[in-house]
Amino acid sequence: MAEKPTIHIIASDANRNGKTLLARLLADYLLLDKRDPFLIDTDAPEGPLRHFFPGRTVLADFDKIPGRMKVFDTILASPGRDYVVDLPQRHMHPFFTATSELDFWAEARRLGFRVFIYFVVDRAATSLRAAKEIEQLAKADLFVAVRNDHVGSSWPAHEPSLHLSSLPRHLAVEISDKRFSLSQFVLGEEQQLPHADVIKLNQFLVEALDEINGLEVVVSLANLGRH
Repeated sequence: MAEKPTIHIIASDANRNGKTLLARLLADYLLLDKRDPFLIDTDAPEGPLRHFFPGRTVLADFDKIPGRMKVFDTILASPGRDYVVDLPQRHMHPFFTATSELDFWAEARRLGFRVFIYFVVDRAATSLRAAKEIEQLAKADLFVAVRNDHVGSSWPAHEPSLHLSSLPRHLAVEISDKRFSLSQFVLGEEQQLPHADVIKLNQFLVEALDEINGLEVVVSLANLGRH
């Protein structure tokens, strides 16, 4: 998807609306694309994201100053690769406030990074306002509103967005097992799923990964518009 190293930030003003699933999708997409993503899980102490990628994830307790600095130092100390940062709701405003105060984005861009922000817009009207606020505040290279059918969304359907269709509840539970790899499934490992579920999950992943892949076209068109 991205030729330049990119920092992918997944955020929302609400919990339990698919942020970690989206982070997994992004990480697995990058792995399938032969990239070398590193993940930063700020949801300490649980760290749900690191369970899926134990060898390439760092857990940073963003509630504490050392944890906040760990996030930024991890990225700046090793440029040249992609990063995926999963932010629980409680860390959204502190994260973007800290990036502004530390002038983090300017330093990241100096090192060659691009910044993509994915905001999962929940069904409440307040979530739409929060998304617009973060879009203005962060000034990312790409701001992606995410509509997740599983929870509903207040993001207008006619405006550009990344769309996640809804999975049957039992299948969502099945793939939430830390031993289940989405990238291995894409590569043909069905991981003991019933045939009917294989079809449903394959359809979900084809649609989701195709939308993620299309984001690079959006960036290219935006860059053309600046020249």
